[in-house]
Amino acid sequence: MATFKMWRHSKYIRSCKYIIRGCIIITIVCVIIELLFINTLILFSLMQVKHLINDFSSSHLSIIATLARYNSFRHIVAQGKDEGFKYLIDNTIARIYMEHESENCGKTISRLGFDVSSAGEFLFILEQMQRQKAEPWKKLVVEIGANDGLLSSNSYNFIQMGWSAILVEPQRDQLDLAKKNHDGLTNQHQDQSVHYVHAVISDHDGQEKLHVSADLFSMQSRIVSEEEQDSNYVEVPSYSVKTFVSKYKVPKHFGVLSIDVEGMEDKIIRQWVEHGFRPIYIILEFVHRTHESQVAITDLLIEKGYTLFGIKGFNFIYEYDTNLIDKDDN
Repeated sequence: MATFKMWRHSKYIRSCKYIIRGCIIITIVCVIIELLFINTLILFSLMQVKHLINDFSSSHLSIIATLARYNSFRHIVAQGKDEGFKYLIDNTIARIYMEHESENCGKTISRLGFDVSSAGEFLFILEQMQRQKAEPWKKLVVEIGANDGLLSSNSYNFIQMGWSAILVEPQRDQLDLAKKNHDGLTNQHQDQSVHYVHAVISDHDGQEKLHVSADLFSMQSRIVSEEEQDSNYVEVPSYSVKTFVSKYKVPKHFGVLSIDVEGMEDKIIRQWVEHGFRPIYIILEFVHRTHESQVAITDLLIEKGYTLFGIKGFNFIYEYDTNLIDKDDN
């Protein structure tokens, strides 16, 4: 009987050893697999980061344009345009504030801002505006080619500051997104007004045939020429600058005019200056224009009292000489 008990005890001990040994082996194998997986992931990530850094160092494009080469980033942006970025901002940056003392009313609260423009155009212009001794212009931003009103927008931050705005966008879906992205921003002041215009600005009134890209990242559109009438297109209202400024009561001198119209910049800007309008800052995106076209537009604006104030990404920024405003009014 004692021998049998010893045998059972010995068998139990051997079984425990096998189980413990098996657990140790399984644990070691899992750790090895996990380490291999993690190391592989880390190496892959480092290679991607290295490749990304090389792209940035060798590219003369903006950060957004460089990242746009990656399909994963384009997919994220496409999802973000559909209210994703708005939700993110509302629940992160929009909840941050700074408290400071004010001479008139004790403590006041200031929000923390974030420049959403493509290459920092907003802060670039705002800093220059703050150096001005006076502001003899209406706080209005007109953005022709407004897209979704948020991503790479030259109007969003100004609207956030309480400026009035007129956003022109031929793609109905993008204009609807702009309205959603501006929810809560467009009624901050009694004299603030924001108009959303579904149209194109061209050299005539009527209708234009517009080809819309299926690329959800860029959502670029362009006017279809007579030779391309077999292309997929939509018809949208077309306003000349003369009709547009009359319809929306645009003042002669206002803060910012931003134009991104895929190759129609020269025709549009000529109308603005020829009709006597002098926005203090003009932002022109030159992507599909030749160097000769850039020079011609720059020469025209210099003749009308502007200087080429700076270049941010694809955008040329022109500043009007405010000393000429009194002469303009006479």
